[in-house]
Amino acid sequence: LLVVAVPLSHLPVGARATTPPAIAGRPASTVAEEIQAMETRWNEARAHADVATLDRILVDDWTVTHANGTTDSKAKYLGDLRSGARKFGGPVTVSDFVVRVYGDTAVAAGSSQSTVTLNGQPQGGALHFTRVYVKRNGAWRMIVTQATQR
Repeated sequence: LLVVAVPLSHLPVGARATTPPAIAGRPASTVAEEIQAMETRWNEARAHADVATLDRILVDDWTVTHANGTTDSKAKYLGDLRSGARKFGGPVTVSDFVVRVYGDTAVAAGSSQSTVTLNGQPQGGALHFTRVYVKRNGAWRMIVTQATQR
């Protein structure tokens, strides 16, 4: 297994991205950079309640399992952001970020720190996360997210 490091210039402070060797004729670093860019857009859109961007990133049947064990659909998660029920109190920072690519599927994992409330109750915090992306019609889309406390 060959792991390729991606330049850190596009990742939040302390983050890194790695992938296996070239997939389907594309350099591994290029695929990792695409996923890294998706992660940056994902975190910035969540922090700013940019529902339109999130809608483009997520497949329609996307789900998230939060660190407390609850699961939300895309409609529920975006609805909570849209209504203000879910609020981010600043940026999401990422560390220990790794990308593994398997053809048209990519798995991103790492650690994050965020301040989030849902209906006034704290969520977020120090988490480990795993996200799965698939390439559909030439674009990477997130299909599932899972987080645990760290």
